[in-house]
Amino acid sequence: MRIEECVLSGQLEKALELLGTMYGQTLPASDRGRAMAFEVVALQGLDRVQEAHNLVADIMGEEGDDYDFVLAAGIQFAELDSFAHAEIFLKNLCELQPDTPLPWFNLAITYGREKRYPESIHAYEKCLALNPDLAEAYFQKAYCHQIMGEMDDAAQTYVAYLSKHPEDGEAWVALGVLHSERHAFEESYEAFSAALKTDHDSEDVHYNWAIAAVRHQNDEQLESCIDALQELNPISWRTLLTRADYEESKNHVWPAWEILREAFDETIADPTVDPETKDYVLATVLRFANRNRLHDHVSEVLSQIYDEGVFGEEVLRAMQILNGRASNAAASHQVVLKTSIENAENALAPVELRYIVYGVYAENGEGALEMARAFESNCSPYDWEVDSIYQLSDLDEGMLGVYWRSELMDAAPGIAK
Repeated sequence: MRIEECVLSGQLEKALELLGTMYGQTLPASDRGRAMAFEVVALQGLDRVQEAHNLVADIMGEEGDDYDFVLAAGIQFAELDSFAHAEIFLKNLCELQPDTPLPWFNLAITYGREKRYPESIHAYEKCLALNPDLAEAYFQKAYCHQIMGEMDDAAQTYVAYLSKHPEDGEAWVALGVLHSERHAFEESYEAFSAALKTDHDSEDVHYNWAIAAVRHQNDEQLESCIDALQELNPISWRTLLTRADYEESKNHVWPAWEILREAFDETIADPTVDPETKDYVLATVLRFANRNRLHDHVSEVLSQIYDEGVFGEEVLRAMQILNGRASNAAASHQVVLKTSIENAENALAPVELRYIVYGVYAENGEGALEMARAFESNCSPYDWEVDSIYQLSDLDEGMLGVYWRSELMDAAPGIAK
């Protein structure tokens, strides 16, 4: 198992054990920086805070002037949501090498993940002043403007980029989606039309164009997109979802549901569909069922989701909404379940413990455990016992239910931070 997987799954002692095997090896500076970030986060997760502090002080005394080391450590800290460390490392680089764009870019990403959007935008501007061709900086800056409701600034950011790179179809699609959200539909259609003149995936262009047309209630544009999608690929998930949108716009709920069921069956059975797309399509089906009060008709859909283990963020959120259990006094909980599994290949340990972790929004630990057990009973045939339950947040309003489920693990995790 990789160190990163151990840290992300909460198997922190195992992560430290693996990191220990790296001592004495000759590694590139970037790998050493990443390893330090993993070790610091693992130590902090085990409440060995002073050890983590000493580690940073000692290593930075030796490698603090190594650009590749500090940049890699800062990026890895940000990816592990250790924002305080990430900010310190990346800000130091920005001060030491103010004319280098990458530290500014990654500092901007860190601020964005912290939802410090004005600071993020400022850092992206610094980055773009040094490298005006960095596409991702334009995209992320525009996203920050959108989150802050600064739609005109977001549009101007895309336009500035496209004035330099009119061949970028992805940017034209992003601009078209943005104009649609601004209800500037003619400008939206123009952007999608420009995207079709590039080498960007035509199916993606017409799908997003169709979404804008649904929002605009423009049947002519929507029907044109459906015709194009049908010609490109009549059974793709984009074509089927667009046809379902059209039927729903006409209040034809059952025809729309049948088309969505076809999209569901095609997507869940296709091993070539990436997890993010699968999550999106399956969640779309569940949201439609909830929106049109088809709760009595989703049992087969839910059974397939449990059988296939498709538990992306959007699917789990849609399942929470479908259950419709809200509370004004609930909190996030981490529930760790354990079970014994026979291992015929290991004569020394024929029975081994396995663990699975749930993130559950519940009113108390008992309720979180009940929901985790009920969910897991649909996924596996094992008998699960409770290993630990921790409350991770203060009480607040929210939808009750499971919002995260781990893979099967061979070691108990630490507490999610």
